[in-house]
Amino acid sequence: MRVMSIVLAILVSASLYLLVFERDKVIAFASGAEGDVTATTEEAGEEERTVSVVVLPSTAQDIDSAVLIRGRTEAARQVDVRAETTGAVVSEPLRKGASVEAGQLLCEIDPGTREVSLAEAVARLAEATSRLPEAEARLGEALAGLPAAEARIAEASASVPAAEAQLDRANADVPASDARLSEAQAR
Repeated sequence: MRVMSIVLAILVSASLYLLVFERDKVIAFASGAEGDVTATTEEAGEEERTVSVVVLPSTAQDIDSAVLIRGRTEAARQVDVRAETTGAVVSEPLRKGASVEAGQLLCEIDPGTREVSLAEAVARLAEATSRLPEAEARLGEALAGLPAAEARIAEASASVPAAEAQLDRANADVPASDARLSEAQAR
């Protein structure tokens, strides 16, 4: 089976070679002419060296029939348009492939509850803005109380060494107290 495929491929290649590169010889062979086609053209070229040429004046003319060409055109660039929100389209959208200008409305989406959400957000912003002076006053009070808090921290830090000294004395008295406790239990 493989041998037949190879033989068939060789035959097809040979016939294509003859039809493409040796076309003149194939046509001469098919028409029954004998001899080499290239040899006859060379002999004819040696016999006649002169060629007569006739020049015709040319004028521009309108042609009645136009050339009809069918094909496909493509845009120079494509842009994907996506909505930043979801909703039902309430206006007639532009057709696919339509040309648009910058800032042109492509379609209108039903606002739904977005207007209510926007009004609510604006109300919350106004409320937060009205609370701003109160928050600034509390911040001022906290900043005013900061030096007193720092003074209490410094006072507490100063009493730490005295408390550590008392702890060391108490730890030193523990063995003596344990000895007295053992003596009292022994009695």
